[in-house]
Amino acid sequence: MSSAHFSFLVILANFASCCSASVSETLPGSSAFLSVGGPLTPDDLLLRAADETLGMGHGVGLERLQVIRDTLSTSWRSLPKSYSGRVDRGALGYALNRYFMKTYSLSVMGLEMDVNGTITEAEQDPYLSEVSSFFAQMAPERSFSFEEGVAAAVMIEELIANFEREILEEVYEQKEVQGTLSDEELDPIMRSFTLNWLLHADPVLTVKAEKHPSSVIEEWPSVLDLLDGIPRNSKYFSGTFSKKASEARKVTGGISNPMSVKYDFEDVHNLMRDFTRSFGNYTQIQCDTVRAKLTKMDTSNTGRVPLATFHKAALDGDWHFSESLTYLRHLGAVDESSAWHGPRVIIPNYIQSASNCLVAAADYRVCCQTQCESYMDVFEAAVEGPTAEPDVILALTAKIIEENSEGQFRFPSSLRQQLLKISRANHGRVPLHGRLFAQWLHYAFPSECPFPHVSGSVDKYELPPNFERALASTTEMRKNAAARVPSMKAGARPQSRSNEEESDWMTHWIHEEELISQIHLEAPWETRALPILKNVVGAIFCLVALRGLVYAFSGLRNVDVFRKPLDEKHHMI
Repeated sequence: MSSAHFSFLVILANFASCCSASVSETLPGSSAFLSVGGPLTPDDLLLRAADETLGMGHGVGLERLQVIRDTLSTSWRSLPKSYSGRVDRGALGYALNRYFMKTYSLSVMGLEMDVNGTITEAEQDPYLSEVSSFFAQMAPERSFSFEEGVAAAVMIEELIANFEREILEEVYEQKEVQGTLSDEELDPIMRSFTLNWLLHADPVLTVKAEKHPSSVIEEWPSVLDLLDGIPRNSKYFSGTFSKKASEARKVTGGISNPMSVKYDFEDVHNLMRDFTRSFGNYTQIQCDTVRAKLTKMDTSNTGRVPLATFHKAALDGDWHFSESLTYLRHLGAVDESSAWHGPRVIIPNYIQSASNCLVAAADYRVCCQTQCESYMDVFEAAVEGPTAEPDVILALTAKIIEENSEGQFRFPSSLRQQLLKISRANHGRVPLHGRLFAQWLHYAFPSECPFPHVSGSVDKYELPPNFERALASTTEMRKNAAARVPSMKAGARPQSRSNEEESDWMTHWIHEEELISQIHLEAPWETRALPILKNVVGAIFCLVALRGLVYAFSGLRNVDVFRKPLDEKHHMI
């Protein structure tokens, strides 16, 4: 084991022991280093972390660790940090949120922070407490190194794997499975797991889906197509399991007999783990289809669709657009700031809302990604810091737009002014990880970047308490569809609108800042000067201490130890 690898294991153990989060007890023989009941001791963590990072079973091997590091590194370099290069809890949650969304299309519950950098209140689900309590038990003032951020990603992946393990255990009990499974016996287990995983939040629907899955999950035939590729397309199947198959062929004298290879519980769990992690690729296809339909309805290119048009599409047979106005408000997917335009559905907010999350598991949601993720990557990679000058942001934005559209781009004056206004409040620079910049990005890319609501005003992933109707009635949809739809110049891009249109376009703007981190963002001169001053002062103290030590050991208080060697030689002569 390399020294760097061992250092990571020590960091992982120390990081988890500081958090002291309790985790659910799982099946015996789990390879997950979190699969024990009660708080974990540092020795337990180090042992289990070693198993996972060395790749024993289907865990987090060296290759996987490198993928996590590579994915996290771009965002991490741009985060606000202390002078020791560490981030606070809010910045850590942001980085992990982006990692899981970009990698798996997962929105992990418990990672989102409020404006004060504290954990937002999570639902009181017996499973949901895992990730939430993991972060909630950290001291608010705790800071994190990059390797600790990687360790946190590893631990959350294991928490999610443990949740899925519990679902598979329930399926085994329901089906009274004992021992290993053949290929033929594996198929119904995979189907039952998938139904339980997709519908975990609703046991009644799960029972109904076991008999008639297509009546509950309209996309079930497509899901079956995905399952048909498991295990043959699984990374686990092509790696660890292929070795087991080779051993089985040796036992049978080299004859390739599918029945000679059996799947034990760990095999099935690892196969389904690969399936759930790749499910985001399937959901993204559905997301892109919905986005394309909404974009076609957005004739004004504002990233907004009139509620009348939205519900008219539902009445015309597109059931996907059937949410009630009340539910859309709760999700933060409707803009009612303009009396002239009336309520309009905000495309990127709707795409990322619970309505389009095909899996609502305990600790996470499998939801839609937006193009804004890749745009943010561009800013973070180019700036490599928490703030940027307005001209740099404008140049990067123009480059992104020119690469994704035809024609020359010209910024609307309102966008320029809003960006300058943000920078004036921050020593001439714009914080990249604040609500105001996210809002600016929404107006620069209205169909791709979601509008960032003020903390606590919406809940894009959950229904409100005692909420009975998420879908609009036919009467409500007919009433909304009959409403007048004001027209803006058809096809007008934001930069080509008239002054009146531009003013009305940004009525939703709220000039209220919220930063992901409580670490102070200094002015450029403060950032450069203070570390230099600290180094100079430190060097002076070191020189003084060195001089004192020389005096103490030599006893020659009249000798100037800082004389040049030539001067000392001349003095001795």
